[in-house]
Amino acid sequence: MRTLITMMLIPALLTGCASHHRAEIATRAQTELIGMSKIDLLSCAGVPTRLLEAEGLEFLTYISGGDGTGVTVGGVNSSVHGGVTSMKKRYCEVTFILKDGRVEKVNYTGRRGGLSTKGEQCAFVLENCLHEK
Repeated sequence: MRTLITMMLIPALLTGCASHHRAEIATRAQTELIGMSKIDLLSCAGVPTRLLEAEGLEFLTYISGGDGTGVTVGGVNSSVHGGVTSMKKRYCEVTFILKDGRVEKVNYTGRRGGLSTKGEQCAFVLENCLHEK
């Protein structure tokens, strides 16, 4: 029984550590990416999902994650039950605001993470742009 509990607990703890690490990446990015050139941003984050220009500013938006639907099937005593469930996944929209070809601000919107892991979903867009610490 202890082995079973340990086998179930270890992945949960590792997932929690990864979530906190990703949340830290999102926090760091809001300061460390300020001043990055547009070409460097495109090189590390890729092509944005949306691009808007207004009043001398550029807004490059990237999206990570999203909602989805899934099918659940289960059985008890030779009975099979199924149905469609709606899953509310976490997601993040990362918007880089550029002025004169340089990042001036990094904004996040969406269901970005939990209470102690706010921003974790944003890290999937940002992690290639930051140097490891």
